[in-house]
Amino acid sequence: MGAICRFEFDESVKKKDIEEQIALAIITAECTFGKPKVRLHAAYCAADNKAVIDVSSKVGEHIAEVFTGLMSIEVGEENFKVERMRKRQ
Repeated sequence: MGAICRFEFDESVKKKDIEEQIALAIITAECTFGKPKVRLHAAYCAADNKAVIDVSSKVGEHIAEVFTGLMSIEVGEENFKVERMRKRQ
């Protein structure tokens, strides 16, 4: 069974900022794992003040970890929470 990380952000955090940081995290994954592997294994969804990243693979784990670090720097740890959950089937 797969897993996801669900992020919830303070209302002050803009969707554009969330998407930019996910894009940077994906670029780091491409540098580490290669574009084909990232294309096959990366999955995410971003909406206003929320994001979900599939962490069922090493690629997804990497993206979620980098994204968490980037958002901690960008908006501050106190302005978001993250929860790891099992994916609904």
